[in-house]
Amino acid sequence: MFSSLLIIDVLAVCCILCIAAVFCNAFFRKPSVSQTDEGGISGATGAPEIPLSVILTVHDNAPELERHLPLLLEQEYAAGYEVIVVDESSTDDTADVLKRLKARYPHLYTTFIPESSHYLSRRKLALTIGVKAAKNEWLLFTDADCHPESPQWLRAMASHCTDDVDIVTGYCGYDSDAPAYWRYERLLTACYQMRRTLRGTAYRYEGHNLAIRKSVFLQHNGFLSNLKYLRGEYDLMVNEYAEKGRTAIAQMPEARIRQECPHRTMWINSQLYYMETRRHLRRSWWNRIVFNVDMLLLHLSYLLPIAAAIALPLPFNAIAAGACLLSLLLRIIIVSRAAHSVGEHFPFWQIPFLELSVVWCRLWLKLKYALSDHADYIRK
Repeated sequence: MFSSLLIIDVLAVCCILCIAAVFCNAFFRKPSVSQTDEGGISGATGAPEIPLSVILTVHDNAPELERHLPLLLEQEYAAGYEVIVVDESSTDDTADVLKRLKARYPHLYTTFIPESSHYLSRRKLALTIGVKAAKNEWLLFTDADCHPESPQWLRAMASHCTDDVDIVTGYCGYDSDAPAYWRYERLLTACYQMRRTLRGTAYRYEGHNLAIRKSVFLQHNGFLSNLKYLRGEYDLMVNEYAEKGRTAIAQMPEARIRQECPHRTMWINSQLYYMETRRHLRRSWWNRIVFNVDMLLLHLSYLLPIAAAIALPLPFNAIAAGACLLSLLLRIIIVSRAAHSVGEHFPFWQIPFLELSVVWCRLWLKLKYALSDHADYIRK
């Protein structure tokens, strides 16, 4: 039998863990739209529109270009902009699609990289060529499998391109047909990134909706320090170029980009490439500590109250179970509100399973990465 003092101590620990799990939560710490987008498109900064260069690289993306490139080329943007597509030696109908679209849209420009490029990331080389071809100071990077949710996308992103900003990040979520876990994990990562950006120096950026000054890119010699690594271009750019207080976040609905659901193999590969990239990112220790503490408290907030509910006598086990259920309800509400703010939706019953899946999925990916040939992440 438990003594009264021990029962009180156990219940106190259960309640503390349940409360901590609510507040030690990336979704709870997510910056609100009012903290990053005061006044909407027209009032976010009061700054006039500026010319922009939109850059994307393609490789055998003819169907995606047919669907998405017109949405980029038909933006409502009075200041004018150009779209630069760099072809990584495609072998499908990409060249024909680009030729047809160039005939309709005079602000579309195309170039390519030769097939013979070796010993460096072709994607990073393509992005570098696109940057050097750009006529404007502000560059906006996206990808062929992505599309803006609004014809006001450029205005929303440009409203943050002010004199005291070097980098602007916008939310990029998967389309609604993507698995719930992929959409949840992308949102969770974005919440961590936004909080870090708002409270300190931007750490990384996962997505395909990134604006940066051309002068900053050239000042840091582009990808010179990491050209041999196949991927991680946006993560490495933000991690290397970001300065405290000079990265803005565009959260308004018009600033959002959606990415088509990738094949499962492509999604797994993107996660493995990040694990390689993470080894070369600065300021990673604090982000790992915060994530690990959040996940530890989350799991303990389930395990200890459930154990107490089984072991303690009535009515004490009911108190432990009630604390766990209340914590769960609050977290469901917090996740739902954060998801709604970026146009995502998760059925309430899925959220607990999605929360608990993160650690185990990442452990599986970490094992997969450890067993892989790390030379596969380097251009040969």
